[in-house]
Amino acid sequence: MPRPRGPILRLARDYAWPHRWTYLAGAAALALTNWLTVAIPVRIGAAVDAIRDGLSPAAPIAAIALMGAGVIVARTLSRVLIFNPGRDVEFQLRQDIFARLMAQQPPFYARRSTGDIVSRASNDVTYVRALIGFAFLQVMNVSLALGLTGWRMVSLSWTLTLGAAVPVLLGLLVVRRSIARILDLHRTAQEQLGVLSDHVLGSLQGIATIQGFAAEPAFRERFAARNLALFRTRMRMSLLGSFAFPALVLAGGAAMFVLLRFGGAMVARGELSVGDLAAFAALLGVLLPPLRSLGWMLGVVQRGRASLQRIFELLDEPVDRPEGDAPEPMPAAGRGPGPGFAIRDLTVAYPDEPDRPVLRGVTVDIPPGAVVGIFGRTGSGKSTLVRVLARLLNPPPGTVFVVEADGARHDLVRVDLDRWRERLAVAPQRPFLFGETIARNIALADAPPPERLARAVRDAALEPDIAALPDGLETVVGERGIMLSGGQRQRVALARALFRDAEVIVLDDVLSAVDHDTEARLVRTLRHPPD
Repeated sequence: MPRPRGPILRLARDYAWPHRWTYLAGAAALALTNWLTVAIPVRIGAAVDAIRDGLSPAAPIAAIALMGAGVIVARTLSRVLIFNPGRDVEFQLRQDIFARLMAQQPPFYARRSTGDIVSRASNDVTYVRALIGFAFLQVMNVSLALGLTGWRMVSLSWTLTLGAAVPVLLGLLVVRRSIARILDLHRTAQEQLGVLSDHVLGSLQGIATIQGFAAEPAFRERFAARNLALFRTRMRMSLLGSFAFPALVLAGGAAMFVLLRFGGAMVARGELSVGDLAAFAALLGVLLPPLRSLGWMLGVVQRGRASLQRIFELLDEPVDRPEGDAPEPMPAAGRGPGPGFAIRDLTVAYPDEPDRPVLRGVTVDIPPGAVVGIFGRTGSGKSTLVRVLARLLNPPPGTVFVVEADGARHDLVRVDLDRWRERLAVAPQRPFLFGETIARNIALADAPPPERLARAVRDAALEPDIAALPDGLETVVGERGIMLSGGQRQRVALARALFRDAEVIVLDDVLSAVDHDTEARLVRTLRHPPD
């Protein structure tokens, strides 16, 4: 099925369509609400005429009471049926965005700021929920109100209807032109919010460095500048809204003036009855609230549309998977000696500096099951080679091969990335720890097997440190492991790699922050792992 061209059409097809029957039921309830709302003024006119003619108004009044109760029930039902799918769509969008982010490779995150991604996955999704819930209901409500109320008003007097419509149309024109400018400002505000969020996240993550160098004033100044830019943009949006949206209120007042000025004369001439004029005034009163909310509704639609564009940009970002949909088959993860590598004339550069290779013409054979150390001065490309083997950085095709114990060879960029990483465990030079317990950081799971966890802790020489912590393995390490020392963070990362029982373990200088005795013990464990 071809993809719809507009973001709103795509949202309707991919996310709202599964809820079509709920929306249809909500639309039916909304139609009933508007029909009853429009019918009530007609009964009011009938009651007025009955009183004027000396008749009993009991029947019209009873009908008004029943219709009023029906409006309450139908209106509540319409909101439940239309708003609830918006929550479901919000849930599914968040699921899809997070799944897409999990599939993206490191070069994607090098191109985008964290704050911008967080803004798209949080604020923009909230705007979309308002679009598919409230705005959808209001569009239907205003359309039905205009159609039904307009038909009733024309049936009473088409000339009076035309006169009342002129100021309303002028008000709508003012709002439409203002909304276009507000949309541009909204896009700018969302981008500025992403920049501000990125600054806050970076400052919180580096708070120890900021405080250690007494750099708080500089970071506060940067925050103030970004915050001020966002404040000014949102103030311009508010000023435009405060000017444009009251135009519809003014238009409603002008329409009521037209009704009283010309409708009263028509009653005096006998062209309308008093009841007809009362019904017309009541119909205009029914029509004005939806029109007053129309300006805000158009703003919600425009903000939702801009947010949808930003969300779909994120969802449509291609995933860097050169193996494509038909990867080269390779064995599943298993225990025992891991595969080796055959590297042939490997030259690698990072995507942001493609003309500056970090590795040039590297050729080496690593037999299956071998223990190999890589030495070199700072900046020589050791960590880059580790990233290539883990496919955190894709090498050129035909340069890095996985060599199985039976001699089978697989081009690293042609095999399934998920299957390859199941066979691999990496402990990076700068380990990242989540703000969870030590146990969860090691296992990356909620309920790891205790024996396996204890073995990984023992092999990583973490037992003395765990014993000294107040809650042992259940100690929460704080953001990025701030509660642990550098050596402890490295050994937690090492325990994470050992916990996996992977065929290939890649360690990137994970012993740089430990003392000599611990280093010697870890080297012996890694060279001769216990059974």
